[in-house]
Amino acid sequence: MTTDIDDLLARATLDEQISLLAGANFWETVAIERLGIPAMRVSDGPVGARGTDFNSGPASVNVPCSTSLAASWDPALVAEVAGLLGLETRAKGARVLLAPTVNLHRTPIGGRNFECMSEDPYLTAETAVAYVRGLQAQGVASCIKHFIGNDTEFERMSIDSRVDERTLRELYMVPFEAAVRTAGVQSVMTAYNRINGPFAADSPLIADVLRGEWGFDGLVISDWMGLHSTADGVIAGLDLEMPGPAQFRGEKLAAAVACGDVSAEQVRACARAVLTVMVRTGAFADGGPGPEATRDNPQDRVLVRRAGAAGMVLLRNESTVAGVGVLPLQLAGVRRIAVIGPNAAEAQIMGGGSAHVTPVHTVHPLAALQARCAQLGVEVVHAAGCDIHKTLPAIDVSITDGMSIDYFADPSALADPLASPALTRQAPSSRLLWLIDPLSRGTGGKQFGARLQTNVTADVSGTWQFSCAATSPTRVLVDGVVLADSETGARGGSFYGMGSDEVVGHVELQAGHSYRVTVEISQVNSVLGLAGVNVGMARPIGGDLVAGAVDVASTADLAILIVGTSDEWESEGWDRETLALPGRQDELISRVADVCPATVVVVNAGSPITMPWLDQVEAVLMTWFPGQEMGDSLADLLFGDVEPQGRLPVTFPSRLEDTPAFEHHPGRNGVANYLEGRLIGYRWYDTVGRRPLFPFGFGLGYATVEIEGARALDSHTVEVDLRNSSARDGIQVVQVYAHRLDRTGLPADEPYQRLVGFAKVAVAAGAASTVVVALDPHAYRSWNIVDHAWQVPSGQFELRVGTSSRDVAVRLEVASSLHA
Repeated sequence: MTTDIDDLLARATLDEQISLLAGANFWETVAIERLGIPAMRVSDGPVGARGTDFNSGPASVNVPCSTSLAASWDPALVAEVAGLLGLETRAKGARVLLAPTVNLHRTPIGGRNFECMSEDPYLTAETAVAYVRGLQAQGVASCIKHFIGNDTEFERMSIDSRVDERTLRELYMVPFEAAVRTAGVQSVMTAYNRINGPFAADSPLIADVLRGEWGFDGLVISDWMGLHSTADGVIAGLDLEMPGPAQFRGEKLAAAVACGDVSAEQVRACARAVLTVMVRTGAFADGGPGPEATRDNPQDRVLVRRAGAAGMVLLRNESTVAGVGVLPLQLAGVRRIAVIGPNAAEAQIMGGGSAHVTPVHTVHPLAALQARCAQLGVEVVHAAGCDIHKTLPAIDVSITDGMSIDYFADPSALADPLASPALTRQAPSSRLLWLIDPLSRGTGGKQFGARLQTNVTADVSGTWQFSCAATSPTRVLVDGVVLADSETGARGGSFYGMGSDEVVGHVELQAGHSYRVTVEISQVNSVLGLAGVNVGMARPIGGDLVAGAVDVASTADLAILIVGTSDEWESEGWDRETLALPGRQDELISRVADVCPATVVVVNAGSPITMPWLDQVEAVLMTWFPGQEMGDSLADLLFGDVEPQGRLPVTFPSRLEDTPAFEHHPGRNGVANYLEGRLIGYRWYDTVGRRPLFPFGFGLGYATVEIEGARALDSHTVEVDLRNSSARDGIQVVQVYAHRLDRTGLPADEPYQRLVGFAKVAVAAGAASTVVVALDPHAYRSWNIVDHAWQVPSGQFELRVGTSSRDVAVRLEVASSLHA
């Protein structure tokens, strides 16, 4: 089998070359048997390599979300986690992982923020470079995304992100440029949105900047259903349309070549890019996508547990009566701990959307804390406290006899109770997504009907709720009575905006009685084959959950509240509307704090929240979405086995109105104007003088590690002295910010300071240490909008050495220069 690309292209017909430029199906490229070109599979990321099946495929190791990884401020650890993801990708028979996501946190309510890394371009770039290198070391191509301006889920398929040239260059392009120039990323995915007019898949930025200026020679892939043109995308340099089969290429592209809109040379260049990544990743040696399998090795669990803890950020740790912080937990005299909150018994380990995977297992906080406290003879009591479901949860399989699903080739067969199904399978959940025809009649575009059935035995008497949201007409029946019909719901509320809003029905059930639940799905597929249904169920709620939790807390010596969001609130497809915790969680925290001697709040969310109860509680810990080992990671940190070492990769605002893009987010009339320019995140807070709730880079430790002094060795190197004055080994993240001293005539959006270097340092108890921080080689450059080029302005800069954007220990004056 030859892997000589020139030879393959010389022997391939024009039609064969064109066939390489669109997927064969949702996850694989087209194989050309005559030439010995196999198919190549890609897989979703970035928190795990899922494989081809959303519903019942092999489970995957679930790692911390990207914001958690960035919160570790530890590129070496990020590379380790990415290496694990590379092995996971190979186990799913794939050679391209669609990750990482490096769009910036322009606003704290962005629906996919948890998939992204930071509000800061330099921290994002350093994290992304480590991620790409770790992943590609395993023979897997990283597909970095979304190029570019995909910073909101509002009208995400069509919104025009209008960003000025300087802001694009100095902020949003920085991680992509680093991934290409420094890490050698092998693939780039374009965004859904328009960018200053053209769709991202048609943008001249692909040819002019990505390929031309940066020299990228890898594969450019459209986001799924993100290509809207035939000729423009090819001319721009978009190589691969996904998913397949082709919608804008294939015969349409052949016709465009025939009439001269696209040249044969442009087609060949795109085909070359597809083959290049196949050669680089070993896809030819694979001979085609392999079987999908689950990896579950003990060392993987250890790594995920360590990484989850490393990204957790201690935000508050007030002294107890004894004069020491409530954390790490000191259980002398503690008889009972109340573990309270909607995320305690069932933590949220990942956000929603295409990043979601089925984990090989999950360690929830309540179980982990119960196990740890049992060893110490401390009783743990639990209460949920409140419900934060945005829609009804899936049917609880523990009160069913299992769920079966019958498939029919003709949807009209659902009307005939005697019709025989073409296929019967067990359904793993009442939430199902199909990306291919379930009856295997080819790739997508097929109609089918499905009937899901189960017997539910009620364990509580009262009014139960059943619901559905779907991409096609769906009915939920209980004992033959229709309770919910998706055709009565508005469109755009589920399945990435392609499904209906949730429709809810009510029915009286008696405890101990069994009821037949039937779901009929009359699926008329889109040409792309995506179909889905979410069927929900909720028991009657007896009493006041908040009051019950307060009663439990009043009997305890310590309360640990585990609150946050979920994959319903933070997901691809929609942005959050508020920074407040959903449901009655703020009230729950405040009332528990009133009755318990000590209260620790664990925030299990992917993005910032407001904290109106902050001064009432002793400790606050931000866990993000930390992956499948969350419970053990959390216990390790709470009990002091692990030193808190995470630092905020984003600013926590006091309120949503105090955020840079608030006045003009998410957009109007199909346009998102980035009027804040370069002032996003801490750059805005520091420039306008607004005080945040917690500043960028902030985080506490149990040990006291302080900066004692610093020296500029040259314009790009700073030496920093640290001392640990405590009796415990500690960790500090040294951060260096650059401030331009002469600000005469600078634009209004010139940042007051920007991060240009950092280093994570371990310092032994009672010891001193010195670390050399190498600054960003581009620390002083700025984009000249007249010459359309980078420049290093002359003059003096102040390097601010500290432990957050607001906590500065030493100021050093240096002259700007190019990196030596």
